[in-house]
Amino acid sequence: MRRTFSEPRPGMRWLAGLLVAFAVLVGALVAGSGPASAQERALDSYRASGVIAERFDGYVEIRAPAAPIAPAEARALVEEVNAKRRALYTRRAEESDVAVEQVGKLFATKIVETAPVGTFFLQPGGDYVRK
Repeated sequence: MRRTFSEPRPGMRWLAGLLVAFAVLVGALVAGSGPASAQERALDSYRASGVIAERFDGYVEIRAPAAPIAPAEARALVEEVNAKRRALYTRRAEESDVAVEQVGKLFATKIVETAPVGTFFLQPGGDYVRK
């Protein structure tokens, strides 16, 4: 019996299914990363310019010298980022049975490592340090 190219080989169906599943997964990841990437780019821009600062507790704020002139977009971004971080910290705290504040401080140490050059960090004593 002669097979045509359009007929899959017996035993190769699992590979075709795997490829389809992989394509769906990649598509979902790409589609889901758009808004977060735009938010991250905006946050990085404001952090690098000194308008938004990272805090020692894992949240962001409008940096004190820039507070009177900070654009509304930056203020809204601070609220959005802090709400997402608060939800993440709360979830991780519940999973680990620790205080939310501890989780925030732990994440703050990781944020310091990945923040762009020029980012200001609010220290527990109230001073800002620039990366």
